[in-house]
Amino acid sequence: MVSLEHEIVVAIVREHPELVLGLLRTQLGIEHAGDVEVLASAENLSELVPAEYRADAVLVIRDSQGTTRSAIVVEVQLRPDPRKRYTWPAYVINTRARFECPVELVVITLDAITARWCAAPIELNTRGWVLQPDVIGPAAVPIVDAGIAARHPELAVVSLLAHRNAAIAIDLGRALLRACDDLDPERSELYADIVFSFINDAARRALEAEMHIENYQIQSDFLRQLKARAIAEGHAEGHAEGHAEGHAEGHAEGHAEGGVEAWAAAVLRVMDARRLAITEAQRATITQCRDAATLERWHDTAVTAATVDDVLRG
Repeated sequence: MVSLEHEIVVAIVREHPELVLGLLRTQLGIEHAGDVEVLASAENLSELVPAEYRADAVLVIRDSQGTTRSAIVVEVQLRPDPRKRYTWPAYVINTRARFECPVELVVITLDAITARWCAAPIELNTRGWVLQPDVIGPAAVPIVDAGIAARHPELAVVSLLAHRNAAIAIDLGRALLRACDDLDPERSELYADIVFSFINDAARRALEAEMHIENYQIQSDFLRQLKARAIAEGHAEGHAEGHAEGHAEGHAEGHAEGGVEAWAAAVLRVMDARRLAITEAQRATITQCRDAATLERWHDTAVTAATVDDVLRG
């Protein structure tokens, strides 16, 4: 099932793998010295392992003579998932077998709780063999200004996603939007879409007012296609834990004719799928609402909101 944030970060890592090396060097002190070339592995281990054992990206580091020196398995993880403690070692072992070189595991995440979970050592046996992931979480993603965003727009995107619920989100959005002025049309449209789709509601409304925009509409083909895929998969598969947008839109559209009860149920499904903490009073507010327009607005806001309070204020 599609998660928009996951797919966006994976795409950035594959298109701009130097971002990972830069964050490892500047934020975690992990250096990959020498004359190296970084490639995103297109095969992604698919010839060796079934689909469920494919990493999000594999970066291969080569020296000036083309000799492979090391590799990095990159995973984008948006929430704790105990099964990953069994599949991540498989990614590392299969990458080592494929490229016959040392391999590191780097996990990128966008919230502090998941970052702490990802950083825990993975015990592989009872004799002390341990896999230690290197984690790039919000604390390791710098807050960028307009100058840095102009020079490193992909870093600005990750910074925005990692700090989108912080007070600084509006400044990050402004910095990224300014950087878009100097980008090619495809990246400019996508990164502007990311700003207006993922920052918190208050910051989004403020930026829309500053730019004299009302109800910003998605511009990029990439994000439109992701949303369409999410809707299609949500309709076909029903429910996939943690991937709220495909689930909610697929079912909300199918039940729209059922009236306000169907919209209220769709709002609650989004919140449940995204594991937003909801009180009984908030649940009652939603189920007792009889205004379809309000419920539809709450439904759309629930896809990216950080809390239920944010949804009900939307």
